[in-house]
Amino acid sequence: MLSKESKIYVAGHHGLVGSAIWNNLLQRGYTNLVGRSHKELDLTDQVAVKKFFDEERPDAVVLAAAFVGGIMANSLYRADFIMMNMKIQCNVISEAYAHGVKKLLFLGSTCIYPKNAPQPMKEDCLLTSPLEYTNEEYAIAKIAGLKMCESYNLQYGTNYIAVCQQTSMAPTTTSTWRTATSCQP
Repeated sequence: MLSKESKIYVAGHHGLVGSAIWNNLLQRGYTNLVGRSHKELDLTDQVAVKKFFDEERPDAVVLAAAFVGGIMANSLYRADFIMMNMKIQCNVISEAYAHGVKKLLFLGSTCIYPKNAPQPMKEDCLLTSPLEYTNEEYAIAKIAGLKMCESYNLQYGTNYIAVCQQTSMAPTTTSTWRTATSCQP
């Protein structure tokens, strides 16, 4: 259990899910929160991420940052989606480990499950059949992040947890026709 004084880095604290986590932590009495905007810290830059961890030395990390978009963006920028997300995850998770972070929470996505997974979906459906093609690269990156957490736990005994939230939309969601996400009711 983390104390209320623990330093918690919330990567992606300006995003939809990251900002909700940030606000929830504040409401629960955690006041030593650290966040950086993309302009302040490019999580795809390995040297910058190492420098950040050297300076801040967080006790816990919430990895809610990601390169995200909707169906059109996923189709147009397939290489960017896999590369940017892999870099973010590799940099943050490896530096968290290198700096002795006690807890890490990795945010996955429901897109990691197969396109035709039986409903209601169960965890053991993961990696059993093809993914939805329109967001396959994002899903593969997220699966890799989940497996990185699992592998660090198995090899190094860390406490890195991967969770998968449902698709999130809110009044604060910003998008254009090129980046909009469509949800099936």
